[in-house]
Amino acid sequence: MTSLAAAALGTAVAAVVVARRRAGAPAVLPPPPSPTRPEAAFAPQPARHDPPEVDSPTEEQAPVAPAPGPVGPPATRGGRTRPLAVAVVVAVVVAVAAGLGVLAAGADDDRPEADVETGVSMSAEPTTTTAITDLSPEEAFAQAADRLVAGGSFGYVGTTSAIDVSHVRPGLWLAVDLTVEGEVATAAGSVHEIAVDGRGRAAETVSEGPVVWGRLAASRDALPEATYLPIGDESGREPAAKGVALVPAWLDATVDRRDAGTDGHGNRVLRGTLPASVLGEVVDGRAAGDADVVLTLDPAGDPVRVEVTSLPSGPPLRLTLDLVRIGEPVEIDLPADVPP
Repeated sequence: MTSLAAAALGTAVAAVVVARRRAGAPAVLPPPPSPTRPEAAFAPQPARHDPPEVDSPTEEQAPVAPAPGPVGPPATRGGRTRPLAVAVVVAVVVAVAAGLGVLAAGADDDRPEADVETGVSMSAEPTTTTAITDLSPEEAFAQAADRLVAGGSFGYVGTTSAIDVSHVRPGLWLAVDLTVEGEVATAAGSVHEIAVDGRGRAAETVSEGPVVWGRLAASRDALPEATYLPIGDESGREPAAKGVALVPAWLDATVDRRDAGTDGHGNRVLRGTLPASVLGEVVDGRAAGDADVVLTLDPAGDPVRVEVTSLPSGPPLRLTLDLVRIGEPVEIDLPADVPP
């Protein structure tokens, strides 16, 4: 780019030098037409009432005496320098424009490439800070927990299996095995969930922090006609949140984190152990046990699936949840006019 700009500038300078040399040279008049030549009869004659303007002679340019015979208008120095000056200006402008064009082209070379059809900048540098494959299992678990909290909300669908209600599975008792779907507002620790058993009966649960409400109906469609009932703590403890709202804290509290390959979609899978002290009591009157946690991450590092399964030494519990709509706004309406 520097060489091309220098070449353009050199061309402009050369044009100026040549122009100055030509301008300083004496004007050479064409030989006067001979009376005996045929073209002499057609030589233009100056008007008597408006003689042509002639520059004053200088030391550099002495007037040349015309030869005898009919003559045309005398050539002047001014008549040659005007077109020449215009030519010089044009040459300089072209050279400068060429240099600016080269500089602009060089600047464009430093910019990210753009998609011709969309005009969207296509940077060669990755936009993510760290690829999920470069994170250690410890970092991947911690990042997944942070994503759920920072997003402020997430949805979930899946299945649960529990033999008792607890802070892990709050609400009114419906059945051991359930199909569930719900949403969580992480800042308030709020959960709204609808669970359906194998016979189509449905339970709806709403919680905010440690406070829980629930209602039952013969079918999902009949839930709006049912009445919410307040539900006390089932296990004798008052955690800051209940149900699926606990998932971010569980991910953050896992130990013995390790890689577990990939799933059928190529997503990274990790395993960890949730200590009994964090999971807490899930069956009334039975000591808490550790649980195995399987975490699946998409290529962006977002958690897309969480499985929590109690170890054989503890009470039976299994949650299999697909996480969806991370960060999308949710509004969980608390029951109004709930009887005491």
